[in-house]
Amino acid sequence: MTKKWKSLSFGAILLAASALLSRILGLVRDMVIAYVFGAGESEGIYALDSYFAAFRVPDLIYTFLVAGAMSAAFVPLYSQLKKKSTKKASEFGSQVIHLLMILLVIGVGVMWLCAPYFVPWITPGFSEALQEQTVALTRVMLLSPFFLGLSSVFQGIENSHKTFLGIAMAPLVYNLSLIVGAYFFGETYGVYALTWSVVIGAILHFLVQLPGVLSTSFQYKWNWNFKSPAIKDFLILTFPRLAGIGFMQLNTVVDTLLASLLAVGSVSIYNYSLNLQSLPHGVVAVSVSIAVFASLSEMDDDRDRFLDTVKRSLNTILFWVLPAVVGLFMLREPIVEALLMRGAFDATASARTSLMLGIFVWAALGQSLVPLFARAFYALKDTKTPVITVLISGSLQVLLSLLLIFHFELPVWALAISSIAGWSLNALLLVIILSRRLDHKAIDFFDRTTAWSIAHVLVMAGGVFLLQIPSYPNLIIQLILSISAPGLLYLGLHRITRTIPRSL
Repeated sequence: MTKKWKSLSFGAILLAASALLSRILGLVRDMVIAYVFGAGESEGIYALDSYFAAFRVPDLIYTFLVAGAMSAAFVPLYSQLKKKSTKKASEFGSQVIHLLMILLVIGVGVMWLCAPYFVPWITPGFSEALQEQTVALTRVMLLSPFFLGLSSVFQGIENSHKTFLGIAMAPLVYNLSLIVGAYFFGETYGVYALTWSVVIGAILHFLVQLPGVLSTSFQYKWNWNFKSPAIKDFLILTFPRLAGIGFMQLNTVVDTLLASLLAVGSVSIYNYSLNLQSLPHGVVAVSVSIAVFASLSEMDDDRDRFLDTVKRSLNTILFWVLPAVVGLFMLREPIVEALLMRGAFDATASARTSLMLGIFVWAALGQSLVPLFARAFYALKDTKTPVITVLISGSLQVLLSLLLIFHFELPVWALAISSIAGWSLNALLLVIILSRRLDHKAIDFFDRTTAWSIAHVLVMAGGVFLLQIPSYPNLIIQLILSISAPGLLYLGLHRITRTIPRSL
């Protein structure tokens, strides 16, 4: 194993550990929110649906103006400049900071003014009073994209220098802010406590990046020149990505719109299920993809190393995601009941969430492949291909959502079906196109580790099934046994067949 791969493995493990801890905190956050607010059936300041709907506008600004640029353009360009001159890299980083500051101030200002017109459009099923509250919550939460935007630039700098501590800490402090806000202030101030907690969490998300950035060779420059060649390349690479990001956000807006037209609490049920479903994707796929991104950007002229890194990363992702998806599916009911069913979150809400989670979790298979393969294209300075695949798969997802809700009149879990179709198609297109780009067979991306993982997962699933037959004193004991024993069986089988990924 090379020193560089050991470094990537350490970064991936650190980010995966952070993501796992962050997801655990996210579960605690959802437990507290569920206890105080239930599934959003209330009106007024306890209407959780309005809080989740208010997320859409700030999230749209952040994802559109920041996330696309950072994931597609910043890290490859900064990494290449850093190899030539740390001074040029610092100037480029400073220029991007200033450019994003201007765009975020303009974007936040426009959305603050337009919120009364935009919010009713995405929440047509809300009452007038609930729409007014959602507008107020949206305007408060519009403070968060500014700090998250600056934080993302710092994370890009840390990523390029393969310094991951700040990136690892950021989601932890963000979730802790929401937990404190919900637990200590939720009953008194309702969803307004959650909204201000988002803003405080965004500020903390930004502040924890500072030590990591200061430890690198990056030096802030008072440089507002947006005509430099690096900025021009940055914008050229970013614009196609923005189209894809915009379309992905359209899917989220459509899902929120459709959920608001369904039974009360559907927006909240959708978000609870989404948070649980995203565990495999957030803990493993994103962590590995972020860790290898900078190195892939430096390997674009060495196709053998590039291909080897993608293959290793892919099979590492599937090694962990496959058992996680199957486990979540088989244990969906006790997991939802143990985590959420308390306080205002009753048995009906638990059953609705479990049903949706059981469908939604299968979207994680395609969803977990997209971050890695999309970043592979970005590392090759190709931001157009991932946009094309998003447009195709996103169109399918939107059309299928509309068909299932309006024509077949299905409840909120129908949105999970369209999500499976969209993510699966996106992943399939990326794999096929990248294999052709690298003169490689698509099937060869998947080595014997993945084949054995599928076989071992089937055995593991049998173990989970058998462990559901006995009766247990409580759900916690049932879940501990049902997760740990089959999990150890899965790892043990891989040890016997010597198919544990080489990166571990």
